[in-house]
Amino acid sequence: MIPDQGGSGLIWRIQAAPRDLARGIAECDLPANCLVIPDATWQGIVPDAAYVECPTYFLEDKAGFVALLAFFVVNSLRFRLYARAMQGEAEGLLMAYPRLDDATMNMLRHFDPRSAQQISELWQRLEAFLGRIALPEPPEPGLL
Repeated sequence: MIPDQGGSGLIWRIQAAPRDLARGIAECDLPANCLVIPDATWQGIVPDAAYVECPTYFLEDKAGFVALLAFFVVNSLRFRLYARAMQGEAEGLLMAYPRLDDATMNMLRHFDPRSAQQISELWQRLEAFLGRIALPEPPEPGLL
């Protein structure tokens, strides 16, 4: 089955250490086949280059992907969040989280102000979302 072409038209990637991703995948009941471990990770060259993408053939469950993202945030595990066009990485892979440093953003603003603005807006939306899923649930009235 081909991923849905609707929505934002982006494929999202969580990139992290393979052990953390495998633990998160198991805890979120996602298919084990959605974990991709590149050769550089197997060889120890880039130890945190394993990733999970959504929507893809092995993972179309967007709610499951968000649950995996929440797993990383709630457990304070190191990860990177990327977005890319469905046409492929040749169309660009945007690192959405964590934020790029100020010098890099200033250079991007100089060369491509529109993309810099889009990245900035995406960060704001992601940080608001990540902040909401990282906060503990407020206690129900009468339980204190």
